[in-house]
Amino acid sequence: MTSPLAGSLAKTIGNAMASRFLDAVLTRDVPNVGADPADPVPPTPTQYPCKAIVEAYSQYLRANGLVGANDRKVLILANSLGLRPKAGDRVTIKGITFRVIEVGTDPAEAVWECKGQM
Repeated sequence: MTSPLAGSLAKTIGNAMASRFLDAVLTRDVPNVGADPADPVPPTPTQYPCKAIVEAYSQYLRANGLVGANDRKVLILANSLGLRPKAGDRVTIKGITFRVIEVGTDPAEAVWECKGQM
């Protein structure tokens, strides 16, 4: 079910925050279909430009083992990306790549909040 806050509010937030977020790339491995099912074809990495920032998790979460030392919060502006991130995707920001483990969003669906591992 889509949030009643999604849509115009998400667009307004995206436009207002775009200059504060960094250029990034989300990479998703898209499966290929081969002629022989016994000999699968490797997936094709497909890149999607977006705007994102990285935040460290709190010391409380780290001290209590809720997040690992290499975990980071990767925030992606939803209107800068034409698809929803999913586990297994990779986000590269300033030359550092984070593997997406979990994905959530805010009520306006303006920002994808991804748990990423370095």
